[in-house]
Amino acid sequence: MADQLETLVENFGAYIKAIIVNKIGAVAAREDIEDCISDVFLEILKNPENLPKTDKESKYYIGTIAKRRAVDYFRRISHLENNRSGSDEDLLSVSDKTDVEDITQKKALNTALWNAVQSLGEPDSDIIIYRYFYRKKAYEIGKIFNLSTGAVHKRAQRAEKKIKEILVNQGFCE
Repeated sequence: MADQLETLVENFGAYIKAIIVNKIGAVAAREDIEDCISDVFLEILKNPENLPKTDKESKYYIGTIAKRRAVDYFRRISHLENNRSGSDEDLLSVSDKTDVEDITQKKALNTALWNAVQSLGEPDSDIIIYRYFYRKKAYEIGKIFNLSTGAVHKRAQRAEKKIKEILVNQGFCE
């Protein structure tokens, strides 16, 4: 198993790290990124029989695992940030009832928006995340997903329409 790990790190370590950093680098601490990378290697080594035989198929398989693990970490980090409660001093410093209502409403909207994006499924949810969270251009997203720029625009347009419908049904917009 040590030989397998060494080979994986040598052949795919930089690739896995690039995926993880691209997905969660903006919101995660260095330790979280390292943990996520370790979890990817652990998941691969738990089921070595699933690892494809060719390098091209292995790269796709490993990339998928890395992407999914990064999304899991992103959700966990986002969940922790949304549920972090302030100190007593922070609570006492809130001076106006409308401030509390605004904060609560924004958190509810953010949660509803995130859930709506996740409900789209792949690759639409990923396209929206890349477009709005990472500020990637359509041609960059197209390269990632092997789609034309026009296809990325069309998928994003349809996804935005679905998200709006979901938020309207939940009473967040008109």
